[in-house]
Amino acid sequence: MGGGSSGKGGVADATLNVVPFIDLLACVTCFLLISAAWTQMSRIDVDQALPKATKTPPKEPPKPEAKINIVISQNGYSVNLWNADKLATPKPDLVAIKKIPVTGDFKLCRGSGGASCTGPNLETFKKYDRNKLRETLEGYMRDAALDDKTKVMVAANDKVQYLHLISTLDTVLTACKDPEKKNCLKNPSVGDVNLLLAEGFQQGDFQ
Repeated sequence: MGGGSSGKGGVADATLNVVPFIDLLACVTCFLLISAAWTQMSRIDVDQALPKATKTPPKEPPKPEAKINIVISQNGYSVNLWNADKLATPKPDLVAIKKIPVTGDFKLCRGSGGASCTGPNLETFKKYDRNKLRETLEGYMRDAALDDKTKVMVAANDKVQYLHLISTLDTVLTACKDPEKKNCLKNPSVGDVNLLLAEGFQQGDFQ
């Protein structure tokens, strides 16, 4: 662009730099496009339940599904099969809590102390009967005809060491009802012990 006056009767050429405006426009365009896409991606679809004018018969309630609950306390395992009494072939005896007590203690050396490990590096832990737990889970699967989609919840007392929780999860994943190990429990979940108060457990089972 040109045509400006120099102030002394002459004409001065003036050039308007539009590059910054183009850059700004490009940035704003990209921001708007990304914002629109992110709004769609982060949206949560929620169905709002509203009363209907027409009377429709209520849907049948879902059939109760069996659920294995495992509580790890300082005294051992407490296990039950929740909803076993509501299956197509009821197994009310499996709903009762089964106790699997600890079998003693074992010592573990932290570090490279080896056989001469002493002092604070030598820690004592409870010995949980993982073999008995695996047998109990396999018995549930056989007696109640459970499959690998059965829900399993593992809850540990606050005073239980983390290694016992991990070893229990490993035991669940290796529990199978067939000798070929083709039908094993999968995807156990970890929850709070208080969630099991409504599923056959009492506070004494968590001690």
